[in-house]
Amino acid sequence: MKVVPGERIECGFLYVPENRRKARSRTISLPVMIFRSTAATPAADPVVYLPGGPGLSSIDGRTTGKGNPFLMERDLILLEGRGNKFARPSLACPDINVLRAQNADTATQTEAVARCRAALVASGVDLDGYTSAETADDLDDLRRLLGIRKWNLIGFSYGTRLAQTVLQRHPEGLRSVVLDSVLPIDVDYDETAASSLRRAIDALLAGCANDPDCDTRYPDLHARFAKLVADADRTGVAAPDRMLRGRDIVEAVGTGLQQPATIPTLPRIISEAADGRLAGLLPLTQQTPSSFNWGLRLSIWCGEEMPFEMVSRMASQTSPALGLGGVDNRAATPEMCAAWRVSSADAKANEPVKSDVPVLILAGEFDPVTPPAWGRRLLRTMPNARFVQIPGQSHGAMFNRCGGQMTLAFLHDPGAPLSGDCIAKLPGTVFGPDAGIAASPMK
Repeated sequence: MKVVPGERIECGFLYVPENRRKARSRTISLPVMIFRSTAATPAADPVVYLPGGPGLSSIDGRTTGKGNPFLMERDLILLEGRGNKFARPSLACPDINVLRAQNADTATQTEAVARCRAALVASGVDLDGYTSAETADDLDDLRRLLGIRKWNLIGFSYGTRLAQTVLQRHPEGLRSVVLDSVLPIDVDYDETAASSLRRAIDALLAGCANDPDCDTRYPDLHARFAKLVADADRTGVAAPDRMLRGRDIVEAVGTGLQQPATIPTLPRIISEAADGRLAGLLPLTQQTPSSFNWGLRLSIWCGEEMPFEMVSRMASQTSPALGLGGVDNRAATPEMCAAWRVSSADAKANEPVKSDVPVLILAGEFDPVTPPAWGRRLLRTMPNARFVQIPGQSHGAMFNRCGGQMTLAFLHDPGAPLSGDCIAKLPGTVFGPDAGIAASPMK
């Protein structure tokens, strides 16, 4: 991968065993990128960013460090997770990405899972080696290889689960940890996946109902949304290229809830859709294949989540009783995991992490994937953790000015009092007919 010339970016490979639990496991290679700090005297403790997923690349598209605020004080290190896009081997299963975007039925997806597994195993891949525990050990191997006494982890979404695994296995190497949009190790995600989306939608509709202007413009929005979804399930809502069902409506709103700039417009979009005007809703219904590395995603999920989840509770998350049009937000299905066939992790993969390391926990008010309560949950076993909910934000609470400021301040001194000034100054979500609509560049 090419990088911008003239910058202090170092690239290399980390070579590790594919499966440390097997004496004769082969060696695999993981790309490493180090973005050197612009400070005259950089801090001795770099930042390591752990992306979401599981199955998202750490280094894809990372060609420059310009504009990266972390580099003002310290180096930034990126390790491509084992099995990911640029690692060798990569566990990519592109057919699954396409089928998921098409909402293909479970049987069709399961067949694709079986085909991908067969191809990877035939090429020599040991699928049991692709776990959060192994990746945590990779990270610590890299830290020691680079001669770093302690460093700071920043985990986003699944990256928070990986960071918790590092806290569990290698706390001695950690100065501090930032967890943004937390997936607690002991939460059974698939048992609450649609309920988390329901919570975010309810928060949005309640926010409008409690705002006099929004409630006046879009009265009875909760009931109208429920009717829109029910009508779509019963007779369909005609769009130019297809018939929308309740699931399509709910998924579109869920997509909007992951875009902070779109959130203030959602009451208008829902109200117009309830009146048969779909112009605002339709762009949110466009499904494109995700960039998840599905082989890695399945190895981690089927080994570390599925063994601890109850099938009946998972099934309840697609029930019409939730009023979500049968939306299915589960990361994988029991059928897919049965076809993937990896070993189950030990009990530690489902136990809350206890740690005294300083931790900053960030959550977005309208996060439809990892609700704020999951972040607060960690306070029970992490006495040096602090929790911050950022109004108006969603999945990825640090990707805004206030969240970024708090993250940088925490990294500068994890033991110092954390200022909430920027939180106090936030206006919250302002709903309106033109909210979130950017001015046209043509005047």
